[in-house]
Amino acid sequence: MSAESSLSLPPHVPASLYYDFDYVAAPVGLDEPHQELSRRLKAETPPIFYTPRNGGHWIVRKPALAVDMFRQPELFSSHPDHNATRNWRPLLLPVQADPPEHGEYRKVFGAFFAPGNMRRIEPDIRAQAVGLLDGIAPKGGCDFVADIGEIFPIGVFLGLVGAPASDRDQLLDYARMFTRSPDIEVRSKGIHRLARYISGLFDARRAAPGTDIISKLVHSDFSGRPLTPDEEQGLGSLLFLAGLDTVKSVMSFIMLYLARNPEQYQKLVADPALIPGAVEELLRVSGASLPERGVARDLVYEGVSMKAGERVVFLLPLMSFDDDLNADPHAVDFARDVSQHINFGAGDHRCAGSHLARIETRVLLEEWIKRFPTFGVDPAKQPRMSAGTVWTPEYVPLVWPAAQMRDAT
Repeated sequence: MSAESSLSLPPHVPASLYYDFDYVAAPVGLDEPHQELSRRLKAETPPIFYTPRNGGHWIVRKPALAVDMFRQPELFSSHPDHNATRNWRPLLLPVQADPPEHGEYRKVFGAFFAPGNMRRIEPDIRAQAVGLLDGIAPKGGCDFVADIGEIFPIGVFLGLVGAPASDRDQLLDYARMFTRSPDIEVRSKGIHRLARYISGLFDARRAAPGTDIISKLVHSDFSGRPLTPDEEQGLGSLLFLAGLDTVKSVMSFIMLYLARNPEQYQKLVADPALIPGAVEELLRVSGASLPERGVARDLVYEGVSMKAGERVVFLLPLMSFDDDLNADPHAVDFARDVSQHINFGAGDHRCAGSHLARIETRVLLEEWIKRFPTFGVDPAKQPRMSAGTVWTPEYVPLVWPAAQMRDAT
């Protein structure tokens, strides 16, 4: 423990619960951050520990504790009144609201992302994947993040919200400001710019409604009244952040894993019927989001003394590697009976877009194996992980023998 770190340790935190861990920068420099970090933290930390990094906060790494804490919003609140580092405007709704408001906000767009609705748009999702993969296949390689991850799921999303594809780059910049920086001022600027953009979309849909989700939000209500401008911006901002960053991050982790593990990829090539089950297992080991809560009052939880206003960060991307959740958790097994994970959250805070993410990932893999019998990481280049409050690869150089491209028809 450095002298600087010692000074950052609050008096109520015992040395036994201290561990110097920067969750924002943690993946940087690692080849397999989920595998490496889960092993390290299991060996070196208690289930709940305190780090002085990023202003000082608690970290939870056990899934059972996370689910239990999620179920007690009166103690571990989503509202920024109890977490000053997330006190930006607009609030991201519904994730920055506690029950009962959380449930009411969730109803506003929850039905749009129901499984049946998402299945109905699968042909369009597939058409976008086909066009993109057919375009890159003859090139013999790509950076998955820039050439696919930031185009395919984001293209699908922009279609759902009725935003022009030409706005993709500026929207990605706003999302990066929020998810890549631990600085609250930078994150606030990103949200403010995104919210301003979303206000323009809402105004446009009021004047000329369509069939997109923003048009539906325009005519939604909250507990029998119209949404306020702040609520519109908050619901829209969360929607955009999920659509612009999270799915791209998860897909990039999945494709990097398959590129590095050709024997696993060949199972999918040989038997495409494995893909639906493989998707869930790959999602299990490719989590990206790290939600937070604020301690609502002084309390003792599982023997740990916490003070009102302290932050609690949940390491969801590592929790599926817990022995209590999955047997032999570090093995990636496409035949696993149930791939247990909470990478999409749990309970009332489960991600409404999880059905869409699953369909996009499945469709991508189904179309990928049709075109590429083999592929791997470019041996002349090195993948890179990005720092951020959402974990993601920033560079995934892939290569394949273009002359051996399969007949996709």
